[in-house]
Amino acid sequence: MEPPSSILDDYFSLGIFMILTLLVYALVSAINYSFGHLEESVAKSGKRAGQVSYFLDKPQVFHGTVMQFSIVCKLLIVFLAMELLNSHISAGLLAVVLLYSVSELVAITLRGRGNDFFQKTVYFTIVMSAVAAPLNRLFISLTSIPDGEREEREVQSIEEITESHDDDDYKDLRERKLLRNIVSLSNTSVSDIMKPRVDVIAVNTSMSAGQVMDVAVECGYSRLPVYENNLDNIKGFLYIKDLVGFLQDKSDNYDWKSHIREAYFVPGSKKIGDLLEEFRHKKIHLALVADEYGGTDGVVTLEDVLEEIVGEISDESDKTE
Repeated sequence: MEPPSSILDDYFSLGIFMILTLLVYALVSAINYSFGHLEESVAKSGKRAGQVSYFLDKPQVFHGTVMQFSIVCKLLIVFLAMELLNSHISAGLLAVVLLYSVSELVAITLRGRGNDFFQKTVYFTIVMSAVAAPLNRLFISLTSIPDGEREEREVQSIEEITESHDDDDYKDLRERKLLRNIVSLSNTSVSDIMKPRVDVIAVNTSMSAGQVMDVAVECGYSRLPVYENNLDNIKGFLYIKDLVGFLQDKSDNYDWKSHIREAYFVPGSKKIGDLLEEFRHKKIHLALVADEYGGTDGVVTLEDVLEEIVGEISDESDKTE
């Protein structure tokens, strides 16, 4: 005897609904997987960089959205499995198998393609976040920490991590000291580590190429500030490696001033963490420190900054006592 057509229709409808729910869950899982495997530098340079950056800058919005949709899909799958099988145990096993299979299939399919997939589905993610916005705002308001309290906790955490302990060995002490030095980059100013004006070795534009080379050999520096009349009138930097031509012809008429490079000035109040980032970005190793009147207060080098992190750095040009 055949079951009534209405029952078959119900099973067919439940099956279709189950498939649609699994497809939505697969899409949500794929978006979550691709977001977790985004390369930020690549994602922020694509065609939809603005939309992608929104979720990168506000990860709590993304994760809240994915969590809501994922929970709804999982509950629906369990409910539909129970309706189809009329057994809690069988329904639970079916739901686990289906959810696990979808997650594994997503991971295999999207391996190495996270950037492309997330950029292609970012507009759908925006729609999802709009739907999930009310609960997201509630979650964020309940779990957010005031800025002042967050900063206090961060400071306490850093102090706990960098604090020395009696059972630390030499390696642990070195690592904690290195970490303390890195943290202090945001608190140390350029004026604290610069070579002061009285100790600055520079060359005058009135010098001949031979005199410039003598100064370079005497001090052992590979880069020298160039001034005219006095140190407050800086013309730029001279890289000694640019004087190879002089070493070949040995002529005092050699035009060494044509190799002067543009000087880079920083205020003494600049934090050395910011200076290190500027050195890296501009690909330079030397900066002049300007005082409040625009004069030359001193010189700071990349080596000075690195020594604040790892300690004193010695090379073959340093004189030993």
